[in-house]
Amino acid sequence: MKEIDAMGQACPRPVIMTKKAISEENLEEVLVKVDNKIATENLSKMAKQLGFTADVTEHSPAAYDVYLQKTGDVCDVMDFEDEGKDYAVVISSTEMGTGEEAFSKTLLEGFIYALTEQDIAPKYVIFYNTGVLLPTGNEKVIADLKALEEKGAEVLSCGLCLEQYGVKDKVQVGSITNMYRICELMIQNKVVKPC
Repeated sequence: MKEIDAMGQACPRPVIMTKKAISEENLEEVLVKVDNKIATENLSKMAKQLGFTADVTEHSPAAYDVYLQKTGDVCDVMDFEDEGKDYAVVISSTEMGTGEEAFSKTLLEGFIYALTEQDIAPKYVIFYNTGVLLPTGNEKVIADLKALEEKGAEVLSCGLCLEQYGVKDKVQVGSITNMYRICELMIQNKVVKPC
């Protein structure tokens, strides 16, 4: 049985670490150690999708074991390949949702990292408004965007927005585009908008 130490790992890393290990090593039993209840819930949901049961043992409010065992009963999940449709991720802010600023920024960084671990990468990752500040100055996001490019994603930033925020010469990943092209891509593709 494989043991995964995900203590101290923020969402979505425990799920990604576990899913990757199951996939790469063809595991049928996994014990995942996490330090928060939300991680146990997320692992339990993922387990059901992958055809595993999940048994959670709480040792303390900061120490949990999640035992996953393969059953073979895979839950239906949406499959973009079956639809034959590409998707575009459109980001218009440096934050995900509304709430405390630092936390909202961390959420968006986690979302972009999670994109790198999806089975199907987006065809486009598009930035406009203050979202253009991510591919020009956020090192965590830039590294993840480069990983998405390696998987075939095209990273695009709005030129007018880059000029507005004075960062047109600081684009570190992807290329510059215009609002006409952004509009065209949003009409032609399934759009995922985390902001």
